[in-house]
Amino acid sequence: MRKKRLLYGLLGFSLCCASAAVLLWPPPETPSYDQVRNAYKSSELYVLDRNGKLLHQQRHNQNGRSFAWVGLQDVSPALQKAVLKSEDARFFEHSGVDAGALGASLYQRLFKNSPRGGSTISMQLTKLLAKNRNVYEGYLGKARQIAHALLLERSWSKKQILEAYINLIPFRGEFKGISSISWALFDKMPSGLTKTESTLLAVLIRAPNAKSAEWSKRACRQEPELCTLFAKDVEILSLRGFTPTHQEALHLAQRLSRTHSSGFLASTVDKDLQLFIQQTVRTQIRKIAEQNVRDAAVLVVENKTGEVWAYVGGSGENPEALYVDGIQALRQAGSTLKPFLYATAFENNILHANSWIEDSAVDIVFDRGVYKPLNHDRQFYGWVPVKTALGSSLNVPAVKVFKLLNDDSFWTKLSNLHFRKLQEPEHYGPALALGVADVTLEDLTNAYRTLANNGFYSEISFEKKPAKVEQGQAVFTSPAVQEVRKILSENQNRALGFGLESSLALAGTAVKTGTSKDMRDNWCIGFNDRFTVGVWVGNFSGEPMWNVMGISGAAPIWRNVMMWLQEKYSSEVKSSLAQAESPPIENPQKYPQARILYPQDGMILALDPAIPAVNQKMPLIAESLSGRKTFWKINGGKLISASSSYLWTPATGKHTFELYENSELKGRVQVLVK
Repeated sequence: MRKKRLLYGLLGFSLCCASAAVLLWPPPETPSYDQVRNAYKSSELYVLDRNGKLLHQQRHNQNGRSFAWVGLQDVSPALQKAVLKSEDARFFEHSGVDAGALGASLYQRLFKNSPRGGSTISMQLTKLLAKNRNVYEGYLGKARQIAHALLLERSWSKKQILEAYINLIPFRGEFKGISSISWALFDKMPSGLTKTESTLLAVLIRAPNAKSAEWSKRACRQEPELCTLFAKDVEILSLRGFTPTHQEALHLAQRLSRTHSSGFLASTVDKDLQLFIQQTVRTQIRKIAEQNVRDAAVLVVENKTGEVWAYVGGSGENPEALYVDGIQALRQAGSTLKPFLYATAFENNILHANSWIEDSAVDIVFDRGVYKPLNHDRQFYGWVPVKTALGSSLNVPAVKVFKLLNDDSFWTKLSNLHFRKLQEPEHYGPALALGVADVTLEDLTNAYRTLANNGFYSEISFEKKPAKVEQGQAVFTSPAVQEVRKILSENQNRALGFGLESSLALAGTAVKTGTSKDMRDNWCIGFNDRFTVGVWVGNFSGEPMWNVMGISGAAPIWRNVMMWLQEKYSSEVKSSLAQAESPPIENPQKYPQARILYPQDGMILALDPAIPAVNQKMPLIAESLSGRKTFWKINGGKLISASSSYLWTPATGKHTFELYENSELKGRVQVLVK
């Protein structure tokens, strides 16, 4: 045995010496670790929420799957040991070349006709880094590879070499790097790999596409004591067509991917709010689905900063329109433009909130003919205060206000609010007062945010950056805005059109609904001191809904979202300058433990006596990214799966909700139902 080792060493040493002769041809290119790390591109775009939690994962490169680069400290020690045992047992002892292993390989090839390899991890990495791998083919190429590995070890540390190797080595199928294969096979981060899982992955490096039987045999040869586990695991393991587990912001990811192809992107969205809105939208759409309603969209923007806190572009209930972004889609505005019409009139001192205006049949003559506006209920209410006309969304008074302006000032205000795709004023005529213009939910929500910001317009933002609060462009005077805000916040102004007990009756908010022609679009847009919330409900196909107005379609969603915000965040605006420093972004590979997202501890839920108890539901929403099973326990009862949102039927009294991961308690909240 000693003679054989000596022979192997001499052969290896001879090959190392021969390598020096080819060292300079072609000239070796040894990139630095930083160059390799910075040049690495993930095949996925990872959108993070405002607190660094993974919000959405989207694939962009179809040529292979490579996920986020993983630092060696975030790779399971078991995996590192398994790779070294399989590929390079003396990795930390040699200087790039294992002369004994190389000599044994050469001996086997010359005298045993065996393809046994002798490449160290450093040698393999030089090949992975090469622009042209053909230069390493054959005996001459092997000599060149040896020389380049020796050079690599002079400028890289051992840990850097092992880290790069683990991230760049091809595994099974299209998967490259430990991060992608770990999620694909075991649905977990590399940090959580067990010894069994690590061995199975390590032996794949030499034979990535080995069949199950051969794969199991290789693992058994490396760890005989775990052989029974390998056989069992290989039978059930199959490479799933990896479906990302984080799909909470599809439309935002679509939008951001136009300028960001891969890697990590910190957004301004709040994941908890995003998940709550998605559940709220689904619940509402299912409730009114029989009235031919399939789609909805919601946008939440912080008033002072312009940061988007929620971006829900669709209901997710309509597979035919899954990728349609309802936040950017053009739809008819309906009555949602009326606040800007009245603000224009207030600013020009044509009338005021307590002025009176007649709601009666009228013929409006203009260039293209005669226009006969009607209210949605086809009734007329005679002389009404302006605040009632706006609050109750009467159509005839709005058209009369438009005629009183007698110029293009209203259109100019809409243009200054940056409503894109506006046609010229003559295209609309007096009907512009009733919202015949096509607008996006994004533009409409930001226009209402202008009212929340005392008449100053500024752009909204989607990416988390150091806060820069700018006053923006003045569109309306402060007195005009305050008058409109007061009208839209006082419930009695809506009583004529909506009654006193509508979804719009929410203290501390100003809100307006809208419904377009033939009930094709429902809108509800409103704000408190801190947030503006915009909701659209309808069908992306353009089909009309059946007897669904803004008050019954979009308003319930708006109310639930605004109540969630007001419960979790004070409506008092905090200085954005005090929050200028962005929170640190967590490493997306380090996910939080299982936790309860909704409800919050101490929450008080009031049942609506006008709604049948069976139709009142509260979602239970949990987050767990460990791959372990999670369960709800309500009031100490039986376990209920928490793998998806669970709709609980509330009953009066105090209730306790516990979240378990396997048998371990992860969270407990109490809710009072009145």
